[in-house]
Amino acid sequence: MTLIERMGWTEKERPTSFDNKPIDGLFFLHGDVLDAFTKGQKYPMIAFPSGLECDLWETSDPSAIGIVHIFGEMDLALASSPDEAFEAAQAIAEACGYAVRKIGDTRIEVVGHDPAEHFSIEYDDALHRMVDVALVKKEKQRKPFTPELLPENIRAQLPPLYSQEQLGLQAVARVKFFTPDAQWNWFASEGSPVDEDGYYDTDKEKVDYIFFGLVAGLEVELGFFALSELQEVRGPLGLPIERDRHFEPTTLQKLMEMHKRR
Repeated sequence: MTLIERMGWTEKERPTSFDNKPIDGLFFLHGDVLDAFTKGQKYPMIAFPSGLECDLWETSDPSAIGIVHIFGEMDLALASSPDEAFEAAQAIAEACGYAVRKIGDTRIEVVGHDPAEHFSIEYDDALHRMVDVALVKKEKQRKPFTPELLPENIRAQLPPLYSQEQLGLQAVARVKFFTPDAQWNWFASEGSPVDEDGYYDTDKEKVDYIFFGLVAGLEVELGFFALSELQEVRGPLGLPIERDRHFEPTTLQKLMEMHKRR
């Protein structure tokens, strides 16, 4: 785990771990121009192309170069790949009740408790470096984010409804949906397209999709849930439900035991 040393103000003459490192945007605030309490001191900062300036903290992990303070407890390594940053941000989000999502291959968005705590963070995978941090404008915050929950390749992996009944809890959940800003999870082991009455075995036009599996929210229980419901629901921060692209197929039994322990 990266250990952060919140450097803060220090004497101008004191060397820092950032000296002689190729850090684009590095600068130091000079305390002489602020007040008497910071006279003769300096404070490390980093300016990004967006115009945003963030605190830069020292760390005992040389591979991280430094820690960029985004907001609250959202502190991320300057030297990082997009995937590494996403995993680190997810861990912080789970501990603090924040939200995080990955956008494309090189960008993540992090959302805190305050409306102003919504940032887009860009990474250069080749350089292994955070290259930009930008505040997400309110207009962009209101823009609906509608990820594709059930692409054709995932749909094809799901056995039809009732086909796994004989397996009971040994049936395998093949897809996971989750709220990025809450603790709800849906694990589907079966699914079929259904008509307006909720029936799958008719000649009527199929207008929805019904799953069967495990729902882990306020309770942990087996049940049915609809694709249309997942598409409409928003979490406490207004974020939509997403599909976990990294989920490994797991039996309902193991998932139930894991979530009940939690």
